[in-house]
Amino acid sequence: MKKLLLLILWGLSTSISFSQLNVFNRYTPESGDNLIVVNYFGQRQLSEKFSLTYFGLVNETFAEALVGVSYQPSDWISIGFSAGVEKDNGFRTGQSLILSDGKHLFLLFTEFGEGRRNYFYRGIYNYKINEKITVGANGWRFHGFGPHFTYDLGDKLKAKIWISPLYDFEFELTRVVIGTTIKI
Repeated sequence: MKKLLLLILWGLSTSISFSQLNVFNRYTPESGDNLIVVNYFGQRQLSEKFSLTYFGLVNETFAEALVGVSYQPSDWISIGFSAGVEKDNGFRTGQSLILSDGKHLFLLFTEFGEGRRNYFYRGIYNYKINEKITVGANGWRFHGFGPHFTYDLGDKLKAKIWISPLYDFEFELTRVVIGTTIKI
């Protein structure tokens, strides 16, 4: 399943007008556990206001692939809806809201699968201090709540590194998430 999902992601990346790859590690100090996650997002403009979107995620216990549409009524707002499949549990839907003025960024992503407890959310607010440094706050199911710090490595690398020290209220655990985002 993971190999097939990665092959599909690679194939779609050749036809997508914008794409990014995120790789991160979620470390849980209490247990010493590490969870490495790879996700991919791609977008292709269909018209001035509509885009086709693709999202995939793989880790050692879970995988999903979603395809959808985003609508951008103005340059500072985007609303998205997607549907797809997840490993073991079948159908999954996703929704997104992105608000940005270049200096402030608010993202809200939600997903729902089959079953009462099969849902996901991530809300993030970022403030761009300068061209290199962004600070913000994160609320992320299965990871936690807390600050978010990003450092942009520049146009040549087209990558950012980031860290979020978090507390997961649902599982009552401290977590640290460290990752990179690479534009492809």
